[in-house]
Amino acid sequence: MARFDELVAALRSAGERFDQGRLIEARDLAGHIRRLVHQGATTRALIDELGVPQDFTWVDTAGVLNPKTAASAACLTLMKIRTGSKRCGEFVPKLSLYPPAPIRTREGGHIDRGSRIPFDHWWTNPVVKDADGAEYSRKDLVLALASSDLTDPEVEAAYAALAGSESLGWVVRRDTAATGLERNPVMASVRQIGFEVLQSISQQRDVIAACA
Repeated sequence: MARFDELVAALRSAGERFDQGRLIEARDLAGHIRRLVHQGATTRALIDELGVPQDFTWVDTAGVLNPKTAASAACLTLMKIRTGSKRCGEFVPKLSLYPPAPIRTREGGHIDRGSRIPFDHWWTNPVVKDADGAEYSRKDLVLALASSDLTDPEVEAAYAALAGSESLGWVVRRDTAATGLERNPVMASVRQIGFEVLQSISQQRDVIAACA
């Protein structure tokens, strides 16, 4: 439980630094999320080590991509428009700035945005579509940014898929400076995933405490 609390605190701190303008903190966010929830070939999710029950659910602020929409989409973010001489759009995490409007579920139904869903749905539902129509889940985004261990086949596959995207991939190249990231939804999406994780834990802290 002590390790869990330390990791949650680190996740919260990295999110705060991201909100202060350090977009590269999304890499640390991804690493913390991965250690908390990803059951890999060579790693075990800390939340599973605690014995958290399978019915623990996860806050969803995105919903599932509409299969009838051909355009690119970034369901975890908002578009913020800058004005003035440097007018441009930038992707920002929604955080709590979303109405309880209906979002699509995997089965085709609808629930209020911010409702909690099963982990497998939350982790693998597509939440970003790039300009070529390729879709990415929370798992894809997190593993690609937390790509220090390419001995894990799932991590390697996620890294390769995102790196191969013309519109998204450059943010995961190790030799790329952290410039212009506001024009790409990946970093902001991972920040929002971190927000969802913290909300899920906060809302079900009694469930986690019971496992201690």
